[in-house]
Parts: sequence; C-alpha cells; structure tokens
Amino acid sequence: MSDDHHLIETAYALHVSEHYRRASEELLHAYQRNKEANRHHEAGAYKAALHHVKLSKHHAFNAHEHLKEALVISEKISQSDASFSQRAGILGKSGLQ
Repeated sequence: MSDDHHLIETAYALHVSEHYRRASEELLHAYQRNKEANRHHEAGAYKAALHHVKLSKHHAFNAHEHLKEALVISEKISQSDASFSQRAGILGKSGLQ
C-alpha cells in the first residue's frame, strides 16, 4: 500500500509542477503583451494597445486556471496524506501491519 501511495503522490506532484510551469509561461506572455500594449499606448496606437491588453488578459486568465488546478491537486495530496497517516496509525496500533 505504501508503494501505491508513493506512486500516486509522485504522479500528483508531476501534474502540479506541470500546472506551475504552464502558469509561469502564461504569466510571462501576459507580461510581454502588457509591455507591448504600453508601448502602443504611448505611441498613440490605441487600437493596437487594446488588442494587446485583451491578449494579456487572456494569458493572465489561463495562468489563473492553471494555478487553481494546481491548488485542487495539492489539496487532494494533503487529504490523501492525512487519510494514509490515519490508516497507518490504526493498523500500527492494532498490530495488523
């Protein structure tokens, strides 16, 4: 059971790290689009600035979604750890290891 628990925990950790990686990429794109929007705005190209602001918002939203997913998975890991610890404690006390 411990090996299964460890494999599941490892898979969850990899999945969470992938969401973090994607979120950081999206935030980088949002930052770049925001900088581009600022440049256009300063140059008086308001329509182009608006376009880049919308793209920045889209990337920021995607980053937010990835971070939400990472949080959900992390909470599942925490719950799994707590229940595993409780089961191990019960089995240890009863001598059924």
